[in-house]
Amino acid sequence: MFTLSKYKIFLFGTEILREKSKPVTVFNKKLHALLDNLYHVLYERGNGAAIAAPQIGIAKRVIAIDYLGEKLELINPEILAKQGTSYEYEGCLSLPGFVGKVRRAETVSIRFRDRYGIEQTLTRSKEMARCIQHEIDHLEGILYTDLVEESFLIEEDTEQEKPLSFFQEITAIKNK
Repeated sequence: MFTLSKYKIFLFGTEILREKSKPVTVFNKKLHALLDNLYHVLYERGNGAAIAAPQIGIAKRVIAIDYLGEKLELINPEILAKQGTSYEYEGCLSLPGFVGKVRRAETVSIRFRDRYGIEQTLTRSKEMARCIQHEIDHLEGILYTDLVEESFLIEEDTEQEKPLSFFQEITAIKNK
């Protein structure tokens, strides 16, 4: 785990990353503090686009995104529609230093609530659509290594291939 202030980013192999997160039912200062803490961890880490609550050990359906000049707070998000296909590299704060190619929808439409409980919908494409799908997967206990089609991940520092089987072994904790 990385120690970031009093918060930790839980790494692959940690059971909470394989759990389905619970919906948020109360929209109050405690939720606002969780969102603020997610942003704090994201900014302190410095190289991420988004973070989901399970990544700091909280099994709630909450996501904080600050990517491509857009800041989003997604509470209880659900994908309404997907269009097209994109096959690109992505990484994860819970598996630092590695990337793998994942096939995702090119465009997604989602429904979610903001920090005040107001329902909203939006449609995003390309990199933002990829980011949103990756984070929603975290809420379902799905890791991007589950979706990599190649037999390896790339270590960013060395550009060396690392067998995907190694990562699958450490992430094989079953959903409850």
